[in-house]
Amino acid sequence: MNMNTHFFFALVLPDDIKAYLNAVTEQLKPDFPFKKWLHPADYHITMAFLGNAPDTLKEDALGRVGSELANEASFGLELGDIGGFGKSDSPRILWAGVKQQERLFAIQRKVYNSCIEAGFELDKKPFKPHITLARKFEGDNPFSLEGVRQMANVQEKHFEADQVALYQTHLGAYPSYEKIFTINLQK
Repeated sequence: MNMNTHFFFALVLPDDIKAYLNAVTEQLKPDFPFKKWLHPADYHITMAFLGNAPDTLKEDALGRVGSELANEASFGLELGDIGGFGKSDSPRILWAGVKQQERLFAIQRKVYNSCIEAGFELDKKPFKPHITLARKFEGDNPFSLEGVRQMANVQEKHFEADQVALYQTHLGAYPSYEKIFTINLQK
C-alpha cells in the first residue's frame, strides 16, 4: 500500500456550490497568492480523516457508517463566510464556512464514532465544518481576512446535503481526491 494514500469521510457538495466557490476563488487569486488553490472537484466538508487505512479497517468503517446513516434524511445547509486557519496575517488554510446546522454535527458524530468503533485513531479536535479553498499563503504583504471577505462577498447560498463519501487522496494529482464509496442520505 502506498503510504502517501490517505482516506477520509466527507460531506459531498453539490456541483453548483462547487462552481460558485470556484468563481469566488477566481476573484481572489490575483490579490491573495496561495501556494495551492484546490480544484473545485475537491471541495468537501471533512467529517473524519482516517489517514493511511488498511482495507480491513476501511471496510469495517464503511459498513458501520453505512448502517448508521441508512435512515438519515438529507438536510439543508447554507454557505457561511470565509475564514482562515493558522496565523491571521499568513494563514495555512483559506476556507469557506457553513452556517451552524445541528444536523451536520449529528451526522458528523455518527461518522466519527463509527470510525472509532472500527478501530481508527482520529483527531480529537472539535469539529469545525469548513470547505478548504486554498493552502499556504505566499503573499509578500500581510494577509487580510477582511479584504478577502469584502472581495469574495459570499452569497447566502442554500444547498441540500444528501451524500457522504469515502474519499482517497492522490497526492500531486489535480484534482487530488477520488470518491471511492458514496452513501446517499434519504431524500
